[in-house]
Amino acid sequence: MKLYMSSLLLIFGFSSVFASPLIVAHRAGTADHPENTHHAISMALHNKADVVWLSIQFSQEGIPVLYRPSDLKELTNGHGRVSSYSWQDLQQLDAAYTFNIQGQYIYRGRGINIPSLREIMLSYPDTNFILDIKSPDADPAIIAKTLENLIIETRALDRVTFYSTEKKYLMALPEYINKYEFRNLTRKILTNAIMADDCKIMKIPEGTLNDGANKHHAFELKRDVKVVEKFTLGRGSSRAQLIWNQQAMACFKINNDTKVLLIGINSNEDYQLAAALGADYVMVDSPAAARYWR
Repeated sequence: MKLYMSSLLLIFGFSSVFASPLIVAHRAGTADHPENTHHAISMALHNKADVVWLSIQFSQEGIPVLYRPSDLKELTNGHGRVSSYSWQDLQQLDAAYTFNIQGQYIYRGRGINIPSLREIMLSYPDTNFILDIKSPDADPAIIAKTLENLIIETRALDRVTFYSTEKKYLMALPEYINKYEFRNLTRKILTNAIMADDCKIMKIPEGTLNDGANKHHAFELKRDVKVVEKFTLGRGSSRAQLIWNQQAMACFKINNDTKVLLIGINSNEDYQLAAALGADYVMVDSPAAARYWR
């Protein structure tokens, strides 16, 4: 495995050109406009975002809606969980209520509300989405069935990939639906590749049917971590930063159909680093800024 890794590192190290990573608008551009709204999506696409990342929760009656925090008071003029409100009640809230630029609440009171996932899928039929399942108190089986039916009905199956930090939600989705690998597994592979020069991904021989495992991975370009070292008489810990390098990217790219999304790319410097590493996608908070990095 190490010999193979060395060969891949030579390829990655001396290849002069990678295709520019595709821009993923985080929550439709949370730094530019009120996140997870129609307006933010339209502006992200106007600013040349290639993919739109959206956060999903479920209303009281089980309708998928776009909202991220656990409490409505963080972004709206309401309070409490999304799941405690009916769809009709959610429509009365101002989704742009707390959004401000240098203290100016320029979108407040302009009728920007919390959209349903269905209306977004229908409104943007040619847009690719990454859907982040956030609902903290919904049953995984019910979520999976609802999302499966919605994606099929809106003919969005080939342009949607699901993500969640909660493994249970991804496990509940059918195998044929595109989804990201479990975050814990991606972190484990990344840590071993960087710190131990050990690639934990198996090479799949050409011509072998890939069941979809390990096709999509997402993780921060730079992630603060706590390293714990065990001793005979105890343990020690220290703070460190996990940073992607060519060795790690070569590990994830051991199979050609793997796609890597690097999170937290909010400067031209980090974008150029992600491009040099060969990332397929980068997640940005500001598509308005990112359009000038390519």
